[in-house]
Amino acid sequence: MTQSAEVMSVSDDKKEALVCPIVTASCISCKEHCGRRGSPFAALNKASLPIKQGDLVLIAASKTAEAAQAVLSLLLPAAGAVAAYFASGPASRAIWQADSSEGFKALCVLLGILIPSAAVLALSRFRIRPSKPFIEKIL
Repeated sequence: MTQSAEVMSVSDDKKEALVCPIVTASCISCKEHCGRRGSPFAALNKASLPIKQGDLVLIAASKTAEAAQAVLSLLLPAAGAVAAYFASGPASRAIWQADSSEGFKALCVLLGILIPSAAVLALSRFRIRPSKPFIEKIL
């Protein structure tokens, strides 16, 4: 992810800045109205660029953070659904001493998606602190 932003303020050590995203063409068709001004957020100045208030900068997100987000939010629930489907047969035989029905398999798959999704949601809200985006260059 890369996005243009305006520097609102710079920390005293110039290692972090408060930036406000600039509305782009992708925001034009959006009906949520959240991108009119943009919400200010903190960005790291890893490259020690000589930024000052009012500068236009290019903000980027860490590729590692984006990959971790994809694995946690997409692959974990999908893997849970597949594992639950294959576990539904042995679980059904253990509980009812009979083969699993299609309805029970569907319930297991649904639980296999919902339980990891709820765990990811809880972790992302309360435990995992996302990495801050960084300033890539001054425009």
